[in-house]
This record gives sequence, structure tokens and C-alpha cells, in this order.
Amino acid sequence: MARFLLIAAVGFGFLAGISSYSQTDSKKEPGRPVIRTTSREVVLDLVVRDKHQHAVTDLHPDEVEVYEDGVRQNIRVFRSIQGSEQLQTERSAEAGRKTVPAEEGERPSALNSLRQVNFVSVVFADIAPLNLEFARRAIQEFLRSDTLPNTYVTIYRLNRSLVVIQPYTRNKELLAQAANKAAKGLNIQSASGGTVSAVGAAVDEIRAQGEMILAAPATGAATAQSVENELNNPLPALVKDPMFAANAASQDASFNLGSALIAQADLAQALRFATNLSNGMDAMDSLHALVKSEENLPGRKIVLYLADGITFPMNRRDAVANLISYANRSGVSFYTVDTRGLNVDDPMMESLSAQRRAGSESLIHNVDPLVSHKEGDDIELAAVGNSQLSMRELAEATGGFAVTNTNEIALPMQRMMEDIRTHYELAYAPTSSVYDGHFRRIEVKVNRPKVTVQTRTGYYAVPDVDGEPLQPYELVALNALNVQPAPTAFPYQFAAMKFRPEQQGAEYEMAFEVPFTGLKPVTDQKTGVEHFQAAMVAFVHDASGNVIRKVSREVAREIPQTARAQIGGDRILYAEPVDLPAGHYLIDAAVTDEPSGKTSVKRVSVFVDSAKNLSVSSLELVRRFEPLSGPRNPANPFDLENGRITPTLADSVTAGLPMSLYFVVYPGKAATAEETNVTLELLRDGKAIARKPLRLSAPQADGSIPMVVELSPGPGQCDVLVTARQGEAIAQSTLSVRIE
Repeated sequence: MARFLLIAAVGFGFLAGISSYSQTDSKKEPGRPVIRTTSREVVLDLVVRDKHQHAVTDLHPDEVEVYEDGVRQNIRVFRSIQGSEQLQTERSAEAGRKTVPAEEGERPSALNSLRQVNFVSVVFADIAPLNLEFARRAIQEFLRSDTLPNTYVTIYRLNRSLVVIQPYTRNKELLAQAANKAAKGLNIQSASGGTVSAVGAAVDEIRAQGEMILAAPATGAATAQSVENELNNPLPALVKDPMFAANAASQDASFNLGSALIAQADLAQALRFATNLSNGMDAMDSLHALVKSEENLPGRKIVLYLADGITFPMNRRDAVANLISYANRSGVSFYTVDTRGLNVDDPMMESLSAQRRAGSESLIHNVDPLVSHKEGDDIELAAVGNSQLSMRELAEATGGFAVTNTNEIALPMQRMMEDIRTHYELAYAPTSSVYDGHFRRIEVKVNRPKVTVQTRTGYYAVPDVDGEPLQPYELVALNALNVQPAPTAFPYQFAAMKFRPEQQGAEYEMAFEVPFTGLKPVTDQKTGVEHFQAAMVAFVHDASGNVIRKVSREVAREIPQTARAQIGGDRILYAEPVDLPAGHYLIDAAVTDEPSGKTSVKRVSVFVDSAKNLSVSSLELVRRFEPLSGPRNPANPFDLENGRITPTLADSVTAGLPMSLYFVVYPGKAATAEETNVTLELLRDGKAIARKPLRLSAPQADGSIPMVVELSPGPGQCDVLVTARQGEAIAQSTLSVRIE
């Protein structure tokens, strides 16, 4: 199910667990579930190669040492997985299943070890059309590299989100067909490459130097006119620029083409921050979801990521670190392939261009302070500009390797399959029992000369909640939830909003509404921009106290200081869908203001009825209604055919102003379903003051009927009761709001 974020702001691999770790308070509230956490034994997959890059297959346990944050660990399990022996064992097992018929009622025997199962996820990411053939050939070579009988491969296409092209299978013919299909996709990233980056950076520097000369008191009229001429036509200076001249495309810099390149550079400059964040977070979110889907699979888990480099989102190092840590804890290794092959472009061009822009913006700061707001962003962009380096980091930090700057793909694919076949597995129980969310660095030393070691670099020291790993920021919420009395450092609203009925229960939206006025901003002293950052977490407990669902999100926002006084009652609204079976639930919710470290906790009780033939959603107050900026998202219950509802979770409204109410009616879907009638009843201070039948809106494509009703009640405690009838079926929903 899709997550969605509504913003109301101004103008813009392990083995079984071995120990438990419980964060509780001695003043535990009677009858309230306490969230308990457990640690895990750490399992490492280890690939060791000699100086000729051949796999070392004769290591002994006493030759290997594991250190965690510099402290040596006690290795409990060490075993060698030899590819040739494993291959022969699995082929024999496969042949046995084919040649020996099973007795009637007899179940086929499984392999001796589930750890011998291998899962490979192939991801075709952002690949330019001319590079797709290279990507397709890489997969063909991978499939030809003697795939194990017990290796299952799936193929995805990443285009904003992951799309399954071929589910897990061992059938090479199906996989080859899927690879051909995936290779027909198109690249969604900008194809401007290093040329436009070099042009943009050079033009920025020319303009910055020109503005500095013009601002100098000693600049004469003739000099000023000369500078103005150069600023109006920077091309003559551009073609002499060393960075532009170093780029392979500079040979085409005729005056006509050069002018076009300058125009494109201006456009690219305006889009580069938004493009980086959008593409970078799309990749991080999709790969995080892929790792999550493979977390509980046995055996070796490999992600083969093919792309024209990988974009890390600027100023979101936390997202990159969380992905790497999550992959390490889940036993997932990334192998990355740069599908540009042997590339004539300098992989450092993007970073160098961003650095040059930052220098130009810093230079002009004293003359024109408004320009320098980009300086910090360009520094952040420079840090993630080398997409090949990002590929290498993701692969090497998770125990794989990157294939870059080569057109010879057969040998790396064979080496990759060799990694899957031949490796060592070792396990240890961490000596430290402190799970405070910090990154524990892992170092493996092999007492043998001239060998290289491939393994994971570390993981975040966070425990599990009922078997699901926590993110570092979730640990802060966990600590606050287990404290009595519950902390209430700042106000916010939380609601479990019921919507579409399901066969065994209903779909709920877990919604947070956090006012900006309750959060502590961090002000950039140079630009005056205020940064807000909050983490929202909710744990859903069943009737036995077990956590069955988790909702969490970190949100960061920036507001210019000049707009600070205007934000007033503006707030962040985040909602995430959760399917709940019929039953009673307790929801622990926490919001952490990360700059101040303060957390506020709320607890909500929810009863979910079993599915019925007729249903009415929760009643929600409307903050605003606005046209859709794109196609309607059918997974978002606040998206209508003609616009989008932004709800508010406030429990009071100002008297004298109209109050808009939003809800959805879900009629029965039987062919003989009778007409649906809806009545609204209004009560003030417990006394009925109005009752009115409602005219139903046109149904959506799925049959649901969204309703927006405007009311003008007087001061007091107001209760709204909506009743829907369809034949003998009745459904009701209520809302209580204070009119002040």
C-alpha cells in the first residue's frame, strides 16, 4: 500500500536470537502492553581472495578474527561453503527428486541446509537507452555463469518504484526473456551528463567574477562595459575554461551550440536539487523495501543493481546509512554494475562542478547575499555527485563489489556467481549489550598475507521489536513509550482513521498532525533558513499486547526566516495506511523533535469490526480542498476525482466559521443492492438540534461515495452522527468537536 505525506506549510543476516533486552520502567501502568526488544546473533558472509583474485577455500577458524568497534568478538560458528561441493550436492538432490518417484502421500525431501538456498534480485534502474544492451548482456553472462540448481532469481525494473518483471524462478529461459523485456525500458533521469554540468559551473564562476568586478568602487566605465558584454555573452570565455575543455563534448562548442548549452545549463541548475532529492530518495525507499522483503529469506541474498551510476540524495546521509545498515542486518549483499561501461566522462565532473558553483556563490556572497543560499546545497551536492563512488560504497559496505569503467562484463559476472557459490559463514554474539542506536563498525582480519576480505562493514546497534528491526530514530520513541508517566513535551494530534472495509477487517490511516510551533528550529546563520526535523512512530498492539504493525517516518522541512511569522497554525500532516483484522487494538504513538531531543507520547484504543455489507468511514474535519496536481491516487482515500482533501485532526474549531466534514460511504456490492440513504444528525451539549437527509455524491470508480458536508453549529460541544442505510443494513460514524 502506498504511503502519502500531506504538508500544510507556508509557500513551499542473522541467526536465532540469543538474548533479550527489555526497556521498561518500574512504574509500569497496570494492564498496558510494554514493548519488549531482543538482540540477535550476528552472521557474516565472508569472501576471501588471494593476490590473483582467486577465492581462498582453505581458511581455518583460528586464522580469522572479528572486531566490533575495536573489541574482539568470540566466533561461535565458522563454516566453509564450497561452491563445487555445494553444486554437486544440489545437483544430486535435484536429480534424485527427478528420478526417484515419491510414494503416494510422501512429501519430497528438502535439502540438508536452507543456508544453501540463494536468492538473487536483479534490478534494472536508471539506464539510458544506449546502455540497455550492456545491461541485458550483463544478465545473460550472469545466467551463463553456471547458476546453481538451488538459486532463485527475480528481475525488477526501477522507475520511481519497483516493478516485478519476473518473479523468483530457476528457469533460465524465463529469466532471459524477462531481461530482454526489462531492457526495453527508458531512462528517467536527465541525460545532460557532464557537459551541461561543466558548462553550468563555468558560467556560474564567470558570472560571479563579473559581479564582483562590477561591485568594486574602483571599476571604471570602460571596464564595467567590458564585463557587461562578457556576462551577456560568456561563450568566448567558456570555451577557454579548463574544466569545459577537459570534457569530451567541448569539441562541439560552436557558438550556436555553445549558446544552447548555456541555456540548458541554466535550466539544469534550477532543477538539480529537486532532481537529486527526488531520484535519490526514490532509489533509497525502493531498495529499502526490497531489503525488507528479503529479510526473512534463508541463505545467501544478493541484489544485482544495474544503473548508469546511483544517485545518493543530498543532505540525507541518514537515508544512505540506514539502507546499508538494514541490508547488513538482513544479510543482503549488493553488487552494482555501471551500465555506461568504459566511459569517457570524468566520474568526478558532477562533484567538481558542484564545488565550483559553491565557490562562485561564496565569492559573490558579500555583493549579492540572496544568491548564496545555494552555497550549502551545492556543497552537499558535491558530496554525492560521483555516482560511481556511490555504487562502490553501496556494494563494498554490504559485502559485494562494483563493476565500473569496463566493457568486459563476462569475468565480473563469473566472479559474482563465484561469490554466491564459495564463501565462509561465521556467527558471533556481540559482547556489548548496549543498544543505543549507534553504528557498530565490523572489521574482519585474516592472518594470511596478500589476501583481500569482502564482508559487511557494520550495523546500527538497535534491537528488534517483535522480530522486526528498529531504525535508530525509532529507538528514541521506544524509550519514551516505556516511561511512566508518558512524556508530553509538546502538543500534536494522532488519529486512527477508518476507511475502506476489508474482508476480515478494515483499512485505517494512521495520521500524525504536528504543529510547527511545537518544534525547535535549527537556523542556518548564513542563510536565515530554519530547519525542522521530526520523527513519527506508532506501534499497534493486539489484544495480547504483541506489536503487529509499525508506522514510522522522519520528516524534515525548511522555512525561510522571513516566513516564520506567517506559519501560525501550519503543521505537518503525515498519514500511512494499515490493514487491521477484526479485533481490539492499543496504539502507542510518539513524535520526537530531533533538534531538541524531546518526545511526546499518545495512546489510542481502536476496535475493528468484521467486514459488513455497508460501511461508513471515520468523520474527518477538512482543513482545505485543492485541485489535484496530477492523476488521482486510488490508494489515497483523500484523493477525489476533482481534487484533494487535506484533513485536520484538531478537536476544536472557531465559532462563527463554517465547518466542513469529510467521510466516505461504502455501499454493499451485491447485484441486488438496494438504494443507499444517508442521514446527518447534529447534537449540541448532548441535545439533538438538527437532523437532515443528505444528497449523495456521484460514486467513484470503485463504488465508494465521498461526501463533503458544510455545517455552521453554534458554540458548545458538538456531536455529529452520520447514519447510512441500505435495505436492512445500517452503518454509523460519529465525531465530537468543541466549537469555541
